[in-house]
Amino acid sequence: MPVARTLTGVPGLDEILFGGIPANSLVVISGDPGSGKTCLCMEYLYAGALKYNEPGVFISLEEPEEEIIKTAENFGWDFRKLIAARKLAIIYVELYDFDKLKNTIEDAVARLGAKRLVIDPGVIFRLYFERELDARKRILSLAKMLKRLGCTAIITNEISLDKVSSLFGLEEYVADGVILLYHTKLEDRFVRSIGILKMRETKISEKLHPIDIEKDGIKILAKHELFEEVS
Repeated sequence: MPVARTLTGVPGLDEILFGGIPANSLVVISGDPGSGKTCLCMEYLYAGALKYNEPGVFISLEEPEEEIIKTAENFGWDFRKLIAARKLAIIYVELYDFDKLKNTIEDAVARLGAKRLVIDPGVIFRLYFERELDARKRILSLAKMLKRLGCTAIITNEISLDKVSSLFGLEEYVADGVILLYHTKLEDRFVRSIGILKMRETKISEKLHPIDIEKDGIKILAKHELFEEVS
């Protein structure tokens, strides 16, 4: 039986996922600073609202709404228009209260009838908890709630160049998919790339593919491999 898909609308990404993210999945996008995480998430929400009539919610744990709108404008994405049309909601959450965060997400998704959700940056979760055991339990409860809401959700995670900082096991045990974005120094320049570490219910590309961030958004060069492209 064919798997229902959420088309990301990000050029090249659906191709290396062999048809898009399986619907209702929880996906973690991990990457170092400047690798394109937030750009990819914004394009995912923009394409969903504009191309596929799927409303989306952006939960920001770091930047206020106006900053996100201005960043989107740099790529030609009119988030104000989508907000006015109730195709997009941007919610800036300042309080480090996990239960209030869950309630905020649930209310926003229900109010909009959202099919897409982004939480950025997930690394802020570390400020919500003192004990890792508590964090794991609550993160698991968040994942179950997102499944119940019927959203295809993305949570971003920031990694440094020398180590991966796990979101309390979210990537390993709870997430349906993990996408890695790299910003690698090769000789005298930096090169961006993407790799699909895992994605349940679908075939995936097992190669690293180059990424271009252009004036109209992020593009994944699905037909090229990283080192072939930069050699």
